[in-house]
Amino acid sequence: MPTNTPDDHDNQDKVAKKFPGLAEKKPVKSISVERPVDSDEKTVTETNLDADSNSGETSLAAELRTKSKPVAPSKHQPNKAAKASDAPTQERTEPDDTVLELPPSPEQRKAKRRRTIWISIVSAAVLVIGGWALLFFSPILAIDEIQHEGLDLVTQTEAEERTAELEGRPLPQVGEGTVTELFESNPAVDDVTLRAEPPSGLVVIVNEYTPIAMSPREKGYVVFSEDGTELAEITSQKAQEFELPVVASAADVADEEVFNTITEVLGSLPEDLRDQVRAASGSSIDSIELELTSGRTVMWGNSEEAEQKVNVLQALLGLDDEQSAEISEYDVSAPDFPVTR
Repeated sequence: MPTNTPDDHDNQDKVAKKFPGLAEKKPVKSISVERPVDSDEKTVTETNLDADSNSGETSLAAELRTKSKPVAPSKHQPNKAAKASDAPTQERTEPDDTVLELPPSPEQRKAKRRRTIWISIVSAAVLVIGGWALLFFSPILAIDEIQHEGLDLVTQTEAEERTAELEGRPLPQVGEGTVTELFESNPAVDDVTLRAEPPSGLVVIVNEYTPIAMSPREKGYVVFSEDGTELAEITSQKAQEFELPVVASAADVADEEVFNTITEVLGSLPEDLRDQVRAASGSSIDSIELELTSGRTVMWGNSEEAEQKVNVLQALLGLDDEQSAEISEYDVSAPDFPVTR
């Protein structure tokens, strides 16, 4: 163990003179640590210093051999290995300016277009439904004016009475089926169509059955449909406007089977030919007779083969005046063998 030499004492005196504070607080113990380069063991030497003795200094040395422990890296000196391991991570996280973003694929563009189309359809549907619901219940479109068209057999007064309950309803709530039901009890009405005139007007168009014959009754006439249904009673003045064939015989009207055959025959005639018929009668269903406005008569027979009979009669009526001058009756009851008299 090394001892203090005279030179050491001289050095201590010089230090004491230069730094008086250090001379008053001399160390009482010194520790030194040695570790060979090629070994994991280290030697710790601890020396006790006697401040009062100038020559006889004793030292107590204890050599402790311990396994060395790995030294933790200093905060000021980061671990190089850690830096090395972090370097790739930093390179991966930093964006590379040289990478180009590719355009979307055709499938992606198609999917985007489909999404856009569906969104547009749904949005439009929501707007339409919302707008329709608003109009359906809106009092702004409440009906306050009703007009009627197509009235021949139905009187204006009757039409107004039947449609009076529609006033005050919103236009979208009134349909053709609803209005047709209002005229359901009138046999002259086939159906009804509507025409809206916003914001509050409605036109009711009454579609009537076509009358094909009429019969006198009291002071007026009764008009009938093709199937013999009584449509309406009209005045004599109104009857002149229709110019329908007249079934004048009370017996013909009373016999339902004969009367229905007469109306069926009249209904099978084209309109231009029916306009030439003044009256119709029949003693049986096989002997229907038509009286023309020219004064000639047509023996029609029954209601069968109506189309062929029409063609034959039109051909006979098309004869010139010289050929038809002596004709007073056309018999088409057997259309394959027509007869003129």
